Amino acid sequence: MNENPKVFISYTHDSREHADKILSFSNSLRSEGIDTILDQYETSPSEGWPRWMDRQVRNADFVLMVCTPTYFRRVMGEEKEGVGLGGIWEGNLIYQHLYNNGMVNNNFIPILFDGYSYNDIPTPLQGATHYYVDVEANFDKLYWRLRNINPTERPALGKLRPLPEKERKSLFISSFIDIEKWDRAKWSGIAFILDPSYTEPPRLVLLFKSEKEAKEIFEEWISRIGRCDSEGAIRISIVEGDVPNEDAGYYVHIGTNIESAIERAKKQELDIHDNLFLVVSRFHRMNPLPESRNLENFKLMYEKFGSYFIMPSVIDESLTKFKYLGDEFKMLKKGIIFRNVDEIFSEHDEDAVLLPKYRKS
Repeated sequence: MNENPKVFISYTHDSREHADKILSFSNSLRSEGIDTILDQYETSPSEGWPRWMDRQVRNADFVLMVCTPTYFRRVMGEEKEGVGLGGIWEGNLIYQHLYNNGMVNNNFIPILFDGYSYNDIPTPLQGATHYYVDVEANFDKLYWRLRNINPTERPALGKLRPLPEKERKSLFISSFIDIEKWDRAKWSGIAFILDPSYTEPPRLVLLFKSEKEAKEIFEEWISRIGRCDSEGAIRISIVEGDVPNEDAGYYVHIGTNIESAIERAKKQELDIHDNLFLVVSRFHRMNPLPESRNLENFKLMYEKFGSYFIMPSVIDESLTKFKYLGDEFKMLKKGIIFRNVDEIFSEHDEDAVLLPKYRKS
């Protein structure tokens, strides 16, 4: 899109400070060629505010929805009668346009400022890509989206590698899972700790029943990797989706990152070019309540920070009481894999062990 895109900004007048922040945001977009339309640029449109809003929504290339709890209530029709009529009117317009398009959304984009969360996005738009625009990188992503430009070009396909000749291979064993120790530790699942102030990365807590082994597992990991697993030596995946004969939920799979293991072996000058790898992993099926949004909120905070902490905790036999083991066992991680069971097509997939049809008897 070489022309200046027209962008209508939909929001609620939560406070003077909130309105000032939106004005500054709009001015920033306009300074870079985005033709933003904002009610603060108008005094009293001749056709009246309702028709003015209708015209702006219809004529805009994109509509930015500034999501807050107040905006959510008014768009969702949950506001007190007679309060926030402008926001309610805009919400009805947005609903109608989505309905007319068969719920196909190409124009309505939720945005969030610091202090607001995914839960403030109106329900019909929660599946759309949203942006925390106070973060410069996210502001840039939104800018190029409004320009209909993908800054990452798709390279041309190269030639496929020829199949290597089959040779006898040796076995290279690499694992962060001590089988006997994990058996004694009795891993029982995970929990999420999320900072409501959004000032530090989220925490993924591994819940064990034995304190002694839980501490030993993390002491060994810290000894081998350090307090920051920046290279993703430990592989953690969260795999969602329905599985036959399993209750609704998701798997948590913990093991070794094979690519990272290869790099570590090379640094130790081990010749592993033609070796086979044997890795040991553990997985657990989590069955949260249907209304739980803990995993979704963890994803949002991980997206914001690009990292998270892993740490152990002890849970009692009733699975209700936790014991915090202290920050001395906390590790910062830079990578996690989110995927669905429908993406596992082969027994050679690293997460294939999660599906009964690929498990060895």
